[in-house]
Amino acid sequence: MTNTDAPSDVVEQAEKLRKELAHHNRQYYELDQPEISDAQYDVLFRELQALEKQFPTIASPDSPTLRVGGAALDKFSKVEHRQPMLSLDNAFSEKELNDFEQRIKDRLKSKTTSIEFVAEPKLDGLAVSLIYQDGVFTQGATRGDGNTGEDITPNLRTIRSLPLRLDDAPAGRIEVRGEVFIDKGAFEELNRHQAKHKEKVFVNPRNAAAGSLRLLDSTITAQRPLRIIVYAMGLIEVENTLPETHWDMLQWFSRMGLPVSDQSETLSGASACQQYYERMIDTRDSLPYEIDGIVFKVNSLKQQQDLGFVSRAPRWAVAYKFPAEEATTQLLSVDFQVGRTGALTPVARLEPVFVGGAMVSNATLHNMDEVARKGVMVGDTVTVRRAGDVIPEVVGAIVSKRPDDAARIMLPESCPVCTSPVIVSDDVAVAKCSGGFNCAAQRREALKHFVSRRAMNIDGLGEKLIDQLLERHMVNRPSDLYSLTKEQLLELDLVAEKSAENLLNAIDSSKQTTLGRFIFALGIPEVGETTARQLAAHFGDIDKLAAASHEYFVPTGIPGIGKTRAVRIIETLQSLPQQDSDLVASKPALEKWLSEHLSGIKPAEIDALLDRFPSVSSLRSITSADIQSKGESRVEGVGATMATFIVDFFNHTDNAKEIRSLLGAGIQWSTSAGTEAADAPTDDSLAGSVYVISGKFTNMSRDEITAALVAKGAKVTGSVSKKTTALICGEAAGSKLAKAEALGIEVFTESALDKLLS
Repeated sequence: MTNTDAPSDVVEQAEKLRKELAHHNRQYYELDQPEISDAQYDVLFRELQALEKQFPTIASPDSPTLRVGGAALDKFSKVEHRQPMLSLDNAFSEKELNDFEQRIKDRLKSKTTSIEFVAEPKLDGLAVSLIYQDGVFTQGATRGDGNTGEDITPNLRTIRSLPLRLDDAPAGRIEVRGEVFIDKGAFEELNRHQAKHKEKVFVNPRNAAAGSLRLLDSTITAQRPLRIIVYAMGLIEVENTLPETHWDMLQWFSRMGLPVSDQSETLSGASACQQYYERMIDTRDSLPYEIDGIVFKVNSLKQQQDLGFVSRAPRWAVAYKFPAEEATTQLLSVDFQVGRTGALTPVARLEPVFVGGAMVSNATLHNMDEVARKGVMVGDTVTVRRAGDVIPEVVGAIVSKRPDDAARIMLPESCPVCTSPVIVSDDVAVAKCSGGFNCAAQRREALKHFVSRRAMNIDGLGEKLIDQLLERHMVNRPSDLYSLTKEQLLELDLVAEKSAENLLNAIDSSKQTTLGRFIFALGIPEVGETTARQLAAHFGDIDKLAAASHEYFVPTGIPGIGKTRAVRIIETLQSLPQQDSDLVASKPALEKWLSEHLSGIKPAEIDALLDRFPSVSSLRSITSADIQSKGESRVEGVGATMATFIVDFFNHTDNAKEIRSLLGAGIQWSTSAGTEAADAPTDDSLAGSVYVISGKFTNMSRDEITAALVAKGAKVTGSVSKKTTALICGEAAGSKLAKAEALGIEVFTESALDKLLS
C-alpha cells in the first residue's frame, strides 16, 4: 500500500497531528510555555500512533512517534564528516584572551579598535552533527575524531527539544552542530531512578548524556532527559542567501525551530568579553545546566573565512575556560599502572572528594620526577585539581598537615602486573616494565593500539572484545588475531553470526596497509604517527629499519674531531691520487699513510678511524656525520633517546619474532606505500628551527604538534641540546624541562603554540 492508497482524510489528519505535536514539543521543551496539559498531549500522540499503525505507509521520518525509539542496533555505523568537526583552542586568563584578539587583528590587518564577537556558554555535554534534508532531520552523528563519527540518528530522534522538521526551511542540505546535555535537576532525578531500580548511577551530567546517546537500544535513550542546544553551522548547501554573521545564523536557526542558547550575546572587543566571562562565573551556578567556560567567536562569517584554521582548531574562536576547581583530601596510597609501552604511572588513591562536578577518588601523579618535584607523601593532605574533562591531578601536599607516619612514594623494583624488572633511564622521567608481551597489562594496551583506526584500523574490535579474547587465551599478541576463526568469535559474548563475519573481514582487510601504519601499529615507545611515516620514508623496508644501529640514527663520530676537522679530513682523503691508495694494503701501512697525509691527526684518532673504516675505499666514502663528534640524526625527529627505544625494540627477541609472525600472516604493503614520504612542509616559516616536545597536552597530541611544526619546515628532535630552538612544554615535562632551563633554552607553553603555528 502507498500513501495514496490511504484515505486522503487520514493523510491530512496525520500531517495535522504531526504539526500540532511538533508545535507543542517546542512550546514545552524549548520555550517552557506549555499550552496544553500532558494528558491532552498524550491523546494527540496516541491518535497519531493509531493512524500510523493502521496505515503504515503514511509514516514519516519527522513523525513525533519516532521519539519512543526503535529496534536495538548491533553497532553504530561510521559517518564521515564532509566538513570536519574541529576542537577549540583554550584561554585561561585575561592576557590570553587579549592575545587572542590581537592575533586576529594582526591577521586581518584590522584598523578598527576592536573585533565583534559572539559569546556562548560552553556546555558540558556531547558534541553532535545534525543533517536536515529539505527541512527533515535525516542523520545525526557524534564528533568522533573530528573526521569520522558514529551514526546515532535513532537516539537523537528521541530528544524532545530536537525538531524533526524545520519551519520554513529552504530546499537542500542544512548541517548544524550542537551539544547534547542533561539539566542538573533532571540529572539528579535520573540518578534517583537509577538507584531505586539498582541500575548504574552516573558520575555527572556529561557522562549520563554521552552514555545515553551511545546506547544501542534507542528505547532506553528515549527514557533519558536529554536536551540539545545548537551553536554552529556545518556544511550548508541551499540556494538561499545565507546570513553574513554568526549571530544572524543563530537567529535563523531559532526561527526554523532549532534550540539556541538564550545566554548568547554580541560583544565588541576583548574587554567586553572579559566582563561577560566574569559575569557568567558569578551566575553559572544558577543556570539549569553545567558549563565549564565561555566560547568567543568572531561574529563576521567573512572574517572567519579569512582567518581560517591552524592545526585542528579555528583561528576565529577560543574557549575561555573557567578556573580549575580544587579541593583538599587525604592521599591514602599510590598504585602504579602499566601502559602500552610498559610505562609505570603513579596513581594517587584518595579519600573521595567532590571537585569539578564529579566525585574523585583517583588522580594522576604523572611520573616519579613529578612526585619528587611536588614533594608528596602517602598520608599527606593534598590539593586535587580538576577542570572539565581533564584527568584529575594532585597539585601538591599541605606540608603543615603532614602526619608523623607519612611514607615516601617508592618506585617498585618489579612490575606490579608481571613482576618483570622495572627499568629506569637516566634521561627519561618514565620508568618502564621490561616484560613486553609477557606482561598482561602491556598485552591489552598493545592490542588496543594495534587495532586502532590510525594503526591497523580493524573496525569492530573494541575493548570488551579484546578483554574476552585475552581472558579466554584466544589471543595473546597481535599476530594471533590473524588466525581467529568464526567458531571462536561466536563463543564470545554479544558476537552474532553477522558481526563475526564483519570482524573477520576487517581483520583480513587490515593486511593491506602501509609501512608507516605498520611501524606505528607495532607500538615502539615514543614513535608516533609522524615519526613512523618518517622512518618508512627513510628506510622503505622493515628489515632495513630493524637492522639500523643506534650509531646509524645518531652518529657519535670520533671523539675530538669537530665539524671543521671532519670536513678537512674528508677533503684530504678524497683528493689523494688513486695510485697512492693502491699501494696501501695492511693496517700498519694504512696507519702510516694516514699519519703522513692527515696533518695533526692523533694515534687514537687513527685507531678509531681504522676500526670503523678498515680500507682505503671505505675511508674515501665517509661523510662528515660518520666522524664528526655528536653528528646530526639521519632521520628527522629521531634523537638519541628515541633511537635507543627503536633499536632496543627491534633487538628484543620477542618483538622480532612477532614481526615475522605478522608478516607471515599476510600483512603487506606496496612499494609506493612502503616508501611513503613524510609530510612535506607547506611553508618554510620555521625552517632552521629545532624543537623538542615534552609532557602532556590538552588541545593537541604530541604527534599533531610535531606534524604542525614539520609542516612549517621545523625539525623536531627527541632530546634537548644547545641546538634546540625551544622546548614545547606540556604538563609533567620532567627532565627535559630541567635540561632546557639549565641550557637557557626558550620554553613554550601550550598556550603559546597557536601564535607559533599561525
